[in-house]
Amino acid sequence: MKINILKLVFPFAVLTMIACNLSKEVEIELPEYDSQPVVECYLEPGKPFRLLLTRSYAFFDPFGLDSSFFEKTLLQGATVTVSYDGQTDTLYNNFSFEPSPLKVYNYTGLNTVPATVGTVFTLNITLPDNAGNITSMATMLPFVPIDSNIVEFYPDGDSIARILTYVTDDTSETNYYRRLLNYYSLDSVPEQDFAATDRFLTTPTLAFGTGYELGEGDTVYNTICHISADYYNYLESVQLAIVGNLNPFAQPSPIKSNVSGTANPLGIFTCLLYDRDTTVIMK
Repeated sequence: MKINILKLVFPFAVLTMIACNLSKEVEIELPEYDSQPVVECYLEPGKPFRLLLTRSYAFFDPFGLDSSFFEKTLLQGATVTVSYDGQTDTLYNNFSFEPSPLKVYNYTGLNTVPATVGTVFTLNITLPDNAGNITSMATMLPFVPIDSNIVEFYPDGDSIARILTYVTDDTSETNYYRRLLNYYSLDSVPEQDFAATDRFLTTPTLAFGTGYELGEGDTVYNTICHISADYYNYLESVQLAIVGNLNPFAQPSPIKSNVSGTANPLGIFTCLLYDRDTTVIMK
């Protein structure tokens, strides 16, 4: 039997040519984005009062690290104060940084943050040129230490290991934590970075772990932060916003900030208590 190849190929060729004309460029006009002030202030006991005040960018705005980056990004000239225990500290518009892990600030105070549990801190920011004000509050939480870091090598071999980190949780109240895990350096991209709650915990022991992926001689930095509900909600909303930006079909996710005021700000003002333990994997 003879088969006419042209009769079989022709319909597919026609469909292919038609399909090539199904695409059409669509121009979507996005509303103009209003930049917002962004506050990041983490009160660490024993360290100076420090705050980073910046401007937000639209998703499609150019974001280059050129000579004008800091001028365009940092919000300068604001009046920043933190009040607590009947006194008020001023954070001056001075640039400072912490080298490891790298943190930068453009407002720094002269005094250090007290560690007294239950201390209530009130933030007040007045932006220059009558651009509005920003306020927030935070409470110092109790320090939660790391109980132990246990290294376990794979049962059927001795070449790879995992590390388990244990924390004792206060089951009488709801607590929130942030888990950070870095390999080799604190400035490396964390292998783990997530927020957790003890809401569904049935025992006082809270455990964090890794897979069997570590070799002898590897350095592991375990960091456990005891955080507020505000900070927990903020971290969760930031993660959801990142996922939403990567998915064109996802709904926009607003940032759950704990700062407010006439300046329409974004950001977080919170106390940050953490315990960090460095472990070198050894048999």
